[in-house]
Amino acid sequence: MDEWAKTLIEKAEIRSGNRALDVACGTGIVARRSARLVGPDGNVAGLDADKEMLRAARQFAECEGLTSIEWYHGDATCIPSRAAEYDVVLCQQGLQFFLDKSKALREMFRVMVPGGRLAISVWRSLDRCPFLAVLADAIERSLGGRFTSAFHASCSLSDREELRNLLASAGFEEIQVRLEARMARYPSLRDFLTGYISIFPFAGEIAAMTPKDRQEMFDYITKSLLAFTDDYGLAAPMECHIVTASK
Repeated sequence: MDEWAKTLIEKAEIRSGNRALDVACGTGIVARRSARLVGPDGNVAGLDADKEMLRAARQFAECEGLTSIEWYHGDATCIPSRAAEYDVVLCQQGLQFFLDKSKALREMFRVMVPGGRLAISVWRSLDRCPFLAVLADAIERSLGGRFTSAFHASCSLSDREELRNLLASAGFEEIQVRLEARMARYPSLRDFLTGYISIFPFAGEIAAMTPKDRQEMFDYITKSLLAFTDDYGLAAPMECHIVTASK
């Protein structure tokens, strides 16, 4: 997600001295990149509802010497911050998973200063992210359909006008939706899958499989995804919308 984070931050126009909040920060890639831009006169915070994600984010930040980032455990619909606390609010691939998207956006609006900037990214539909579609099919074959809901949820907010209306209803202005496309690359498809699948709720079920069944599952998934490889490893086309707005 590093290149996507770079693009999102560029669109947010983060500057030295800014106060920035990364909502649904996950392992903190957006927060860490932002921290390098705001410098010693700014500050960055990351918020996530998953304690394990926050633990990983804190560890990654410490390894990079970014010890000033503040990490908060909490829900996006009830951000533990004062009103008008941040110049920039970012959310990379998180909005589509919130049960109450409108409330989460109103909270982002609340914690932004007047004139503050918002930058959000969400995947486009599964047919525009074929790697995810094939992976979802392979997981369904191996584990059953109830384990693929996360893949469908990840692409559930792909309509441009729905995004625009959600932000406008929350009070945001100057809303712009930008289509971005790029190749997701990783040297080893199998190594990527091992790490990528581990972040999903069904990772426990995979760990509980017999070594033989788990190997057969990974062999099938790898075979299914060979169309998204080249001589350099994984090469998967992905598309997303990046939405910017102001308060």
